[in-house]
Amino acid sequence: MKSIKEQFLQLEQQLMLYRKHDFIAFLSEDFKEFGSSGGIMDKKFLLENVTEQGINEIYYDVTDFEALLLTDDIVQTRFITTNLTNGKQQNRSSLWRNENGTWRIFFHQGTPAAN
Repeated sequence: MKSIKEQFLQLEQQLMLYRKHDFIAFLSEDFKEFGSSGGIMDKKFLLENVTEQGINEIYYDVTDFEALLLTDDIVQTRFITTNLTNGKQQNRSSLWRNENGTWRIFFHQGTPAAN
């Protein structure tokens, strides 16, 4: 059985492949993202901007990953990503909710890390 950390790292990395079917399956209907660009995105916007095939490999290195069980049905992830193409780092945090037995992300925020 996977640890909570392993389980949620896998979910976060799966979403980094930008595949439409993953976004449909794992983004809650009330999903909201505060992006590092300053933009605010919801599930509808993201589904309009991803493809069925997504990308072939993750362009981020993930470090300092934590998964914190806040309640029986809420998990917060915290981590740093480094963009492998330009070296920029982001502090990231997500909130996941257990919805009828499936973990779905309902909030994500990325902010530029001080380098």
